[in-house]
Amino acid sequence: MPGQEAYGETEPIGKRNRVTVNIVGEEYIIRSDADTDHVRELAESVDERMKAALAMNPRLSRGQAAILVCLSLADDLKKARRRYEELMRLVEDVR
Repeated sequence: MPGQEAYGETEPIGKRNRVTVNIVGEEYIIRSDADTDHVRELAESVDERMKAALAMNPRLSRGQAAILVCLSLADDLKKARRRYEELMRLVEDVR
């Protein structure tokens, strides 16, 4: 599967899961109540965005690339919330 390097092993920890992921060559252990596949998908997305940011500007530090990725994700979230609110207004108008 493409992006397999961003995936890692999982171990249950009580109700929490421990997921090892790799983002831009760095290994991270994530403990989460979320489904392990979901955590892996998130890590793969961050890995892809980080690699793209670094490829577009090789002078960026990893920290700078991470900030740009965070801003991009925040923008995506804000747009999705705005769209959700618009759709909810449309649903209310139909009722």
